[in-house]
Amino acid sequence: MKQWILLVAALLVGLSAEAQRKYYVGGDISFGVGSSGSSIVVYPEVGTRIANNVYLGLAAGFDWNNYSNQSDFSMGLIPHLRGYLPLYQRFGLSGDLYFSARWTRRQGYDPLINSQTLGFRPGLFFPIGNAIISTQIGFFGWNRTGYGNGYASSRWQARLEARDILIGVMFQL
Repeated sequence: MKQWILLVAALLVGLSAEAQRKYYVGGDISFGVGSSGSSIVVYPEVGTRIANNVYLGLAAGFDWNNYSNQSDFSMGLIPHLRGYLPLYQRFGLSGDLYFSARWTRRQGYDPLINSQTLGFRPGLFFPIGNAIISTQIGFFGWNRTGYGNGYASSRWQARLEARDILIGVMFQL
């Protein structure tokens, strides 16, 4: 009998903690047009708050890049850990620590290109009611790209390209 009471108490504690957890839906977009090419990035996402100002999420979407007479279409999954550091009531710093798995079809190149990325994206955020508007600016991390012909490249990099400047919104449920 004592074991059943402890089991029910543990379940109730777990359910009450779950009821206080906040979920979110949202996503990031990026558009870039320049002399060297253009790009579009769309990544809808869902997630949950795991601590105050810390969220765990999963984004899935696509990006298209057209540069130097070359066109790429990619689809990917991005699990990430996002944190916010409020500096003022309506402003703060944000950061995404994430892993990305992408599959790319390149125009005129038959095999599928796969890439994995582990990186960090710094940014800014602006809370508005139950929503958070955010920007992510740049990328720091490691990238591995594998081509269908057996060739693969790995490198650490820091970059600031059009596809690395994202604008997003997160609606807390």
